[in-house]
Amino acid sequence: EKKDDSILIVDTQPKGVYKLGHIKGAINFPWAMEIRGPGDLPRNKTLMLYCDCANEEDSIDVAKQLEKWEYMDIKILKGGWSKWQKLGYPVEKSDK
Repeated sequence: EKKDDSILIVDTQPKGVYKLGHIKGAINFPWAMEIRGPGDLPRNKTLMLYCDCANEEDSIDVAKQLEKWEYMDIKILKGGWSKWQKLGYPVEKSDK
């Protein structure tokens, strides 16, 4: 299976939820009212944000905050976590 290194999948759910299950290879960048900074999110990749919200509202909010820090290449995964699981795509749990 070919891995696309130009895309980074970003799970915007709380750390505890992320640990229970997330898209394989996704990193956790939890939604918060006020995100203090982009942390170590790379600027040279497409950031594909997802959550398990009805209308991707947490991911959209994180995207808006990242745009304030001049991140340009942000996408929202339509249907989020629940659709990903329904389609049977690869998932993993985290012990970290």
